[in-house]
Amino acid sequence: MKLSARIVTGKNRISHSAKPYYSPSPDLVILWEWEYDDDFVFYLAAAARRRSLATQIYAPAQLPAFLHTCSREDYAPRMVIDRASDVHSALRPALDALVKRGSKIINEPARVDWCRDKATMHLELVSSGINVPYGIIASRHDSAEATFSLAMEKLGLPFVIKPSEGGGGEGVILDASSPGHITEALKKSPTGKVVLQKKVTPQLLQDRRAWFRVFYILDLITLCWWDDLTHLYGPCAEKEIPEENLAQMQQIVTHIARKTQIHFFSTEIAIDHDGSLQVIDFVNEICDMRMRSRHANGVPDALVMKIVNRLIDHCARL
Repeated sequence: MKLSARIVTGKNRISHSAKPYYSPSPDLVILWEWEYDDDFVFYLAAAARRRSLATQIYAPAQLPAFLHTCSREDYAPRMVIDRASDVHSALRPALDALVKRGSKIINEPARVDWCRDKATMHLELVSSGINVPYGIIASRHDSAEATFSLAMEKLGLPFVIKPSEGGGGEGVILDASSPGHITEALKKSPTGKVVLQKKVTPQLLQDRRAWFRVFYILDLITLCWWDDLTHLYGPCAEKEIPEENLAQMQQIVTHIARKTQIHFFSTEIAIDHDGSLQVIDFVNEICDMRMRSRHANGVPDALVMKIVNRLIDHCARL
């Protein structure tokens, strides 16, 4: 049996066909589902090839083949980069089986399910002494009017409402100011829960909003500027951030990694007007890896390649 995988690298670009040689237990498996992951998958495959890692890549149409392959009890890749099971839940039992066989999954679905719940993570971080914006957890069972009264008292106006699960800003209300906004958010929330947060206005550092997206990749922590208004990234040199704040950010992200046992994620941290660090968006467990050279609001290319190399180097060491 020979499995092949096609990496589609986007409109008007040459399509590359990766045909990793078959082995009962390859070094690396990549599962992907989102069309905009094409560049990220391409560079992962290229880096793996340079390290002579036996690699199997499953594009969306090939995910059933992965399930079939996993049914063999001798199949246990060293590492699986999972960027598909959040959409294709049928993959999860197979990934759970691979964990029991000793495969390293980035990231394990059970851990992802737990940490993607913003209400849960809000409570976990607060109990750990990490600064997060003052928050109120509300459900469809709560009175919108009573919740709004509490929000006015504790959060002020306007405040932010986030669904307990979801990403990409979907369902987020940035300037909530009425019970109707709470009702609207609860109706749209897939879990029937929302988190109301105090609105954070960051300091200015070098005439830039002190808002950062911090990436954690297998013990490597790297950060970049991220404008919460334009959603545009900017490269960040460590010397641009006060040393005390930089050290504290690293400590916060390390703690989140230990708490969640997630190997690859990002979080948003802002320096508030009073100088405190606030963790705004707790755990983005499937990072958007679109590249800045191809998407205006993408991640800086150099950072994407840094992440690629970290993942492949780790696989090679397993």
